[in-house]
Amino acid sequence: MKASVTSKEEILKTCCALAASRGLASVNMRSVAKRSGIALGTLYNYFDNKDELLLATVEQIWKDIFHTGDTLPEDLSFPDYVAYLFESIQKGAQQYPGFLFAHSMSIAGAEKEKARSMMENCFCHIRQAMLLVLQNDPWVSDSAFSGTFDPSGFIDFVLENMLMLLMQKEENCSMLCEIIRRTLYGFE
Repeated sequence: MKASVTSKEEILKTCCALAASRGLASVNMRSVAKRSGIALGTLYNYFDNKDELLLATVEQIWKDIFHTGDTLPEDLSFPDYVAYLFESIQKGAQQYPGFLFAHSMSIAGAEKEKARSMMENCFCHIRQAMLLVLQNDPWVSDSAFSGTFDPSGFIDFVLENMLMLLMQKEENCSMLCEIIRRTLYGFE
């Protein structure tokens, strides 16, 4: 048994460690209380039930997976940023084997919408960062976008394809980056 923890943040670290080593299904009130070195009743002071504990854990894991580390150089091209983001997410996902596939199955029916909302919130931050990098990329052709093909839709396309490649356990996203280059910069 581990030394007693006293904060919600420490409990979430314990939850994430359990999820990383034994999967998200191992995160339950009893296992977390035991591993945290606190009484089960004490854990209920932080989380009302297992679903609330799982939701907080899922949110923390999404943050861990999508954490991209240090500030990027300002002159990073959009395709280079996509490659960097892919590698960062890939490293984060390796900490939590199977999480990208299984997290939604671990949450009970009524709480699935909250989990989906948390995931979408993480994706929203990623989309905003991608849009900023795209807007600051001086090499993007003036004719790259149109009324029906806008930067926001393009970001959604890129993110969806990046996530698909991650779920397929592809080693890199070089083909996606080549498609991005050809789309944004032309065929020159």
